[in-house]
Amino acid sequence: MKFNDAILLGDFVKAKELASQMDMDSLRETLFLLAYENHNIATYGFISYLLLEEETSEFHYIASYLFSMALNHLEGAYQTAFYHAKKATDLSPNDMSYKEYMLFLNTIPDKLLEDEEASEIANVILNNEPNNKVAVSVISETTN
Repeated sequence: MKFNDAILLGDFVKAKELASQMDMDSLRETLFLLAYENHNIATYGFISYLLLEEETSEFHYIASYLFSMALNHLEGAYQTAFYHAKKATDLSPNDMSYKEYMLFLNTIPDKLLEDEEASEIANVILNNEPNNKVAVSVISETTN
């Protein structure tokens, strides 16, 4: 059985076994394509299954990514993405990539991340990565 078939059939045990052969980037991209091409939230069901077994920042990030990029046409998708992005950041507070991803949620029409919090996050990023273009852009946009 292929990974995609296991997901679409709800065989998350088999999907987990197959996913163990992938790195996180491959897992994220495979789930993204499956969700995007099939408009199927079984991908989120699978990530939820993994999160119940082991809560990690990586799995929360994948969940957030799925809702913000592949399933964003669904009602409540960005709010769910925001929740998972915050959890990823909380679980790995020193990972600047999760903080940078949070800044994206300041740019969507729903603007789930307020300007003040976006500025604070951008400043934390700049303290660690002084040339981070996303953080510099956020600072310049939120101070104008």
